[in-house]
Amino acid sequence: MVKKTLILMISVLLLFPIVVSGETFSLNLRYTPTSTEIITSKSKLVIAITDIVDNRMRKDKTLIGERLTYRDKKEFFAPSGISLEEGVTGMVAEYFKRRGFQWKRVGAWDNMDANNLKEDWGDIVVGGEIIELWNDVVSRFMSNKHKVKAKLEIVVSDPKEKMILWRDTATTSLELKEPLFHLESVERIINESLSTCIDNIFDDQAFKAILSEFE
Repeated sequence: MVKKTLILMISVLLLFPIVVSGETFSLNLRYTPTSTEIITSKSKLVIAITDIVDNRMRKDKTLIGERLTYRDKKEFFAPSGISLEEGVTGMVAEYFKRRGFQWKRVGAWDNMDANNLKEDWGDIVVGGEIIELWNDVVSRFMSNKHKVKAKLEIVVSDPKEKMILWRDTATTSLELKEPLFHLESVERIINESLSTCIDNIFDDQAFKAILSEFE
């Protein structure tokens, strides 16, 4: 009986190899503009930036991706020293900083409900949510495939009138293949996916029209 049980266990292991979990690697999240064009605003408009909330449907929100090595070992990726929420909020702030806008960080905007806006936050408030961000890497001999998806929703509001002015969603899906695995590639493709979402939303003519109305 013991022998039969042992044979059964070995057979199951052969059919379903154990995936061993490994270490977590830290990545620096930074805004990397998709355009090299330098735009400097002379607007006196004050843009308040509140939290871009992490609303991903994931159990462990400290992680932003994983790698399955050629030995079927799992490695994980996480933002370095900050939460994803803090990282993406900082990237949105960097977008406006690079364009010369006056901006400031404000407190959390509860439920992104217009009634919860505070009049002294600024001229307009920019908030939103991270709907998805994940990078899957599968490594095999001389083959490393990256697949990353980012999805952001941005909500723009008027705090004085307690009114939602505009909302928009952007999705970016990127893939990368390389013979050898490089952690720098993981960092680069994640930053590119998030930055593309940010650029696609704020470079929209509808948002620019809102800015012009307040100037």
